[in-house]
Amino acid sequence: MGHWARVVRDSSLKTRKCETKQLNDTHQDNTHVSPNPQSSSGDVDVLSRILEEGAAVDLHCHSRHSDGDWTPGSLIADAKGLGLQLISLTDHDTTAGQAAAAAAAREAGLLFLTGMEVSLSIDGRPYHVLCFDYDPQSPTWTTFAELRRKRFDLFYENQFQQLSDRGYTVSPDLARDQEGHFLPDPLPLALEHAGQAMSLEAAKQLVRGLGLRRPTELLYQDLEEFAAILQPGDAIFSIAHPARQEVGVSVRLSETDLDRFIARLPLVALEAFHPYHRESDVTFYRELASSHGLAVTCGSDAHGARFGRPLRRHAATQCEAFLRLIRDRWAARQPALTTSA
Repeated sequence: MGHWARVVRDSSLKTRKCETKQLNDTHQDNTHVSPNPQSSSGDVDVLSRILEEGAAVDLHCHSRHSDGDWTPGSLIADAKGLGLQLISLTDHDTTAGQAAAAAAAREAGLLFLTGMEVSLSIDGRPYHVLCFDYDPQSPTWTTFAELRRKRFDLFYENQFQQLSDRGYTVSPDLARDQEGHFLPDPLPLALEHAGQAMSLEAAKQLVRGLGLRRPTELLYQDLEEFAAILQPGDAIFSIAHPARQEVGVSVRLSETDLDRFIARLPLVALEAFHPYHRESDVTFYRELASSHGLAVTCGSDAHGARFGRPLRRHAATQCEAFLRLIRDRWAARQPALTTSA
């Protein structure tokens, strides 16, 4: 059994309603919970009330900091209007919107759970994994961001090579910042600066028309590399939309790969409830989670009205075991919070 499997399985999950006996014996080591300024001691009571009432929650949504339509503030406003009591912003591979969303949630009277959707791969097979309850200011996520930026540099270098193969030879250096990293929209920017397009918009149209291959596999971080930067207590994880099969985006989760995730990450759940899932998918992944002593999570994967993907109300009872894990982590921080107060 791998290191994280031991960490996750070493102590009991305290919950009144577990789908299987295994859930009572796994998941959370509350002696390794890192500080998180996004949560406070009062949040434990609020989360307890949400659990008791089966209030509405959404644990998977996106803002403009990745590929969503909302600002963090407008996301929270819509969540409040929908009657959500708890929300997690899970932008792709970035912590950028967390502070703004947390502040807006406090102002609106909503409970906020830090989140992120991490792009990981196992032997080249792409997966999305939800990361929860972390401190955005932790050095772990600074390292994560640096590694991600390097992957994007490789991605765009590939794009420039394809551009050259099509007869548009421009220097990638025309679209780099002072640190040598690529600026936003680097191909159109370089084409405009090289005088091969009359404007940035014309350059964007040119690039779109070329139909360059987007090697998205370069943007996914290898599971082993990601696991190596994690510290005990940094976060807990749930595999997103495990039934999703889409070329270049994600593959349907196999039990073999699930075992590898469990061995390398503090994996505590599968996102069984997702809009892409058929009822048979929900049943299958709830049972798979149960057989591995995992909880389940639920989320809308909302991106906003422009994408036709709104927030959704999920009863807290759908992901009760997972939310109790979060509550246990928050409760474990209370002595530290009291001491520092």
